[in-house]
Amino acid sequence: MSEEQKEPAADPMVRACRYCGQPMSKWLATHNDWGDGMGFCTDIMLVCFNDECPIYVKGWNTLYDKYRKVGSVRHFYNPDDGFQGVLPVGHKDALRGDIVE
Repeated sequence: MSEEQKEPAADPMVRACRYCGQPMSKWLATHNDWGDGMGFCTDIMLVCFNDECPIYVKGWNTLYDKYRKVGSVRHFYNPDDGFQGVLPVGHKDALRGDIVE
């Protein structure tokens, strides 16, 4: 994905979303396997759960226009290696069950 990149952070467990500036939430990544089934290779990731975040708001139209799928994306940051990108979500409450803060 073009949104993905690596970037260092001063304190990897405290971070603001690069799209909206809101604090990101600690999210339990170990229960979630994506794509190849290998997961994220980390226990905790930071995810923006701001429903007004521009990438989340625009994502609904983008996913439908490009793929004819209902859903959006949320920005994530992996504090272990600085990798960041987007996670697909099918509805507003998706992924919220694994917030650990």
